Amino acid sequence: MSSRHPSGLTENQVWNRYTRYPHLLAKLVTFLLVISAIYVVFHAVENVLVPILVSLFIAYLLDPAVDILEARGVSRTRAILAFLGLGAGATAAFLLFLYPTIAHLLGALADGLPQLIELLQDRVLPWVEKNLKVTIPDSVSAAIAEYGATLKAQLPTLTKAAGKGLMELWTRTGAIAASLVNLVMIPIFTFYFLRDFDRMRLRLVDYIPMANRDFILERIKRMDEVVGAWFRGQVEVAMILGALYALGLAVVFGFAGVGVTTGLAVGLLAGLLNIVPYFGFVIGFVASVLLVLLDWSGPGPLLGVLAVFAVVQALEGYVITPRIVGEKVGLSPVTVIIALLLGGEVLGLVGILLALPAAGIARVLWPDVVAWYKESTLYKGDEPEPTT
Repeated sequence: MSSRHPSGLTENQVWNRYTRYPHLLAKLVTFLLVISAIYVVFHAVENVLVPILVSLFIAYLLDPAVDILEARGVSRTRAILAFLGLGAGATAAFLLFLYPTIAHLLGALADGLPQLIELLQDRVLPWVEKNLKVTIPDSVSAAIAEYGATLKAQLPTLTKAAGKGLMELWTRTGAIAASLVNLVMIPIFTFYFLRDFDRMRLRLVDYIPMANRDFILERIKRMDEVVGAWFRGQVEVAMILGALYALGLAVVFGFAGVGVTTGLAVGLLAGLLNIVPYFGFVIGFVASVLLVLLDWSGPGPLLGVLAVFAVVQALEGYVITPRIVGEKVGLSPVTVIIALLLGGEVLGLVGILLALPAAGIARVLWPDVVAWYKESTLYKGDEPEPTT
């Protein structure tokens, strides 16, 4: 039987009603102070932390593939160098081919928007009325004319503002990631992290308290499934989608006269950006539609673009993702987008790199938090008075 407090309450009831709240408040204040200190430190060492986090993330993603090659008799060093060589080749291809092409496309789209409005008003809408026997309401045409004139008048200002914003973004994050030191240090860090990855993991296990080791290791395993296995599957899906988009758009753009190279660049970009759910599809689809409209030669190319994205999205939804990702319990698309936005807003590029691991940790620990809450007196209330 619990001893009585002078107020007539049991010790447990006194704790639950009064003493516990200052205790929780003290813990909360301590926790917030620790988080604030980490936030300040991360901002202070961001330039150093970015290449380390990027290298550690790459090593984490590549470790299973390196282990497979090592199990088949390939030395670990050679396997790591092979993957780093593939990464260097992909980076060179991006810098020499994809990046200049995309930069040129962005400039062409910005310069062609006024012509696109005129094209929509003078050619596309009349073609729809004539061939599809659809009457376009006067209000729609008037709205296009009115807002088109406004947009054309404001476009130079909007373009300068967008360019200024991109330059500021490049100054804050792009310069960090693209600096020569980081480009050199990332593969070096990745090599050493991959070479000692298993050894580092075993060493960290020794520091986990023995009383909670099994519980923590089980959660870490589930976090790896949520973030690691799922994200590796997303990367594979993105690469396949990039190849399919590139092939389809290259054919469509080739016949439309837009250019095979342009189709390859937009397709690869749409596929690779699909690592962030819906982002690649939206960017690729909008860019493709604008390009065929700017070089309007009839509805054929536009229908071709629609067909490419419809077919690839159907394959992705019903064949590619189910076969590669399967039943892996990962992060929902909305969770990924929110985590990346919050991470970028709070810690910039470092926050983006930490967003998915943090979301994975929250995804795994949330059931434990809910279970703890439902067992707490906050949920159940005070213990009943003991019967005499």
